[in-house]
Amino acid sequence: MKRLPMIQAVNGVLALALAGSAGATEVTGLTTFVPNTPAKAEEVNGNFTAVKSAVDDNDQRITDLEAKLPDGAVSLSAYAFSEWRANTNPSSDCQMNRLGTYAYFDLFWAKSVGCQMSAPLHLPQGATVSGLSCLVNDNIYGTTEDTFFSNVSLRRLDLSTANLDVIYRISQNSINVGLQTITGAPNTPEPNDLIIDNTQFAYTLMVSSDYASDVDAGDVLKLHGCKVEYSLP
Repeated sequence: MKRLPMIQAVNGVLALALAGSAGATEVTGLTTFVPNTPAKAEEVNGNFTAVKSAVDDNDQRITDLEAKLPDGAVSLSAYAFSEWRANTNPSSDCQMNRLGTYAYFDLFWAKSVGCQMSAPLHLPQGATVSGLSCLVNDNIYGTTEDTFFSNVSLRRLDLSTANLDVIYRISQNSINVGLQTITGAPNTPEPNDLIIDNTQFAYTLMVSSDYASDVDAGDVLKLHGCKVEYSLP
């Protein structure tokens, strides 16, 4: 009878350990202790070893999952964008077109003006914006008719005040002829502004282009798509 409390204690500890690992890795091969019988050390140690192995395995799985969560991205193809105009003046119509894998403005209608295309963007609640890049193709870089994407901006609209802010921007222009990736940086000194809050803000990606007066018509400056990267807490 003196061994009964010890057996009950051992079973109690094992029950608590198993409860903590419920729903995770299954613990097998345990020795079941019977009241009024001696508890052998090797059996007790074997049970604890089995439980420890399962707990360690679950801990590693959780660590691996957490390591995979922080990084992510939302990508938009050219077909996600539509033409955006600041006014209804027909002379400012930039004639946005889509062809194959890209979007472009017909430069015949866009001489000496700025053109914009935009796309709505949904990022995970609580995520922090960590990067912005776009794949473009510039076929007239370095010529006398040179034109470029003047900027790409990630904007947030305050749904309470209607205030509009730019939180991330690509101010870099295309710097080579042909296919290239342009990248951006935060546009605000406040780190909290980069944290996505879908309860208060709506987010939009805006691509702007500036054109020279002597640029011929055609798809000489192409947008293939953009990517917004983020990390999770």
